[in-house]
Amino acid sequence: MIDLKDFIRTIPDYPEPGVNFYDINSLFAQPVWNQCAAEMAVAIQTKFNRTGDLTHIVGIESRGFVVGAVIAGVIGVPFVMVRKKGAKYPGSLLEESYALEYGEDTLVLQEGILGHASRVLIADDLVATGGSLLATKRLVEQTGAKVIGATTIINLKYINKPDLAEFDVQSAWDIYE
Repeated sequence: MIDLKDFIRTIPDYPEPGVNFYDINSLFAQPVWNQCAAEMAVAIQTKFNRTGDLTHIVGIESRGFVVGAVIAGVIGVPFVMVRKKGAKYPGSLLEESYALEYGEDTLVLQEGILGHASRVLIADDLVATGGSLLATKRLVEQTGAKVIGATTIINLKYINKPDLAEFDVQSAWDIYE
C-alpha cells in the first residue's frame, strides 16, 4: 500500500488553531492517485464485494465525487452523487440534515436513482466526526437501498462519533491522533 503521508499535504492550524487540514487535492494532482485508487478498489472488492452484491457507489459532494467516480470505474459499478442542498438538481429530491461543529447542513439525492435492490458503498475523501457520512447513509436508506459500508482516503479515528463505530468504514489511511 502507498504511504499517503508522502502525497497529502498537512497544513497545521488550518482553518483554526489546533486543527490539521489534510489537502487531498495534492494527492489527486499526482500520478500516484491512480495506483492509490486501484489499491482502494482491491480492498473494497475484498471486503465489501466478495459475492458481487455491490451495485452502486455513492459519492458525497465534492471530493467524494472524485474518490467515488474513480473507484466505481475501476470496479465497474454505477456512480451516484449526493449533493449539498441548493445544488441544481431536476426532479424530486430526498433530503437529510446533519449537525456541523458550527451549524447544520443538508444533503440531497434525486428520487428514483436508487431502490430496494441497490447495495451501496458510500465514498468520501475524509471522515472526521462522521456527520456527513451518517447523513448520507440515512439518505440512501430512504430509497429502500442497503448501505454496506463506506470508503475514504483518510479516517480521523480520534474524532469519530460513537455512532460511526457500527458503520463499516474502509480507509486508506487511519489517523489515531
